[in-house]
Amino acid sequence: MKIYRGKIGPISEEIVKTLTADGDIEVAPEQVGEVILDMEAIIKEYLRLEEDLNRQAREMVQSRGMNYTEFGRVKRALAEEKNFEAGDRALQWIASQMLECFMINDRVNEIYAEDWVLRKKIIKVFNTQLGMEEQVDREARSRIKNIPEGTPEWEIEYQKVFNLLAKKKGLV
Repeated sequence: MKIYRGKIGPISEEIVKTLTADGDIEVAPEQVGEVILDMEAIIKEYLRLEEDLNRQAREMVQSRGMNYTEFGRVKRALAEEKNFEAGDRALQWIASQMLECFMINDRVNEIYAEDWVLRKKIIKVFNTQLGMEEQVDREARSRIKNIPEGTPEWEIEYQKVFNLLAKKKGLV
């Protein structure tokens, strides 16, 4: 799962609006914008931590002369060491950070829903917003028919087409 920087604002806004509209949290109308900014900050911090983790894993693989196929294992070990979730568990980690923010945030007047309900709704918003990535992937694959899949040429062309379509849809 990849979180595009262009989607941080819409995801944060939808999370806050969904939770307030459903009566799960209570936020004063004049504070909604600030709570949205808090959610954006959590997502941006996650992306920063993930980039830092990738950099550290890459440096470790290179400095130890390891095969690049070990990158994933090294990254998982570093993430575990730092109590950070990446990959499939990333949304759980982000949702937990958001719940913690709601609990300590003086802009959130009251929390009415259980943690598991809030977490489920937050992850649903992410999946809805990020589902566009799969659409772009399918469309990019359908446009590349003259090059055999799996070849370096196909990979290069796929990245070009994917990035172009992602930019058009506001994902980048």
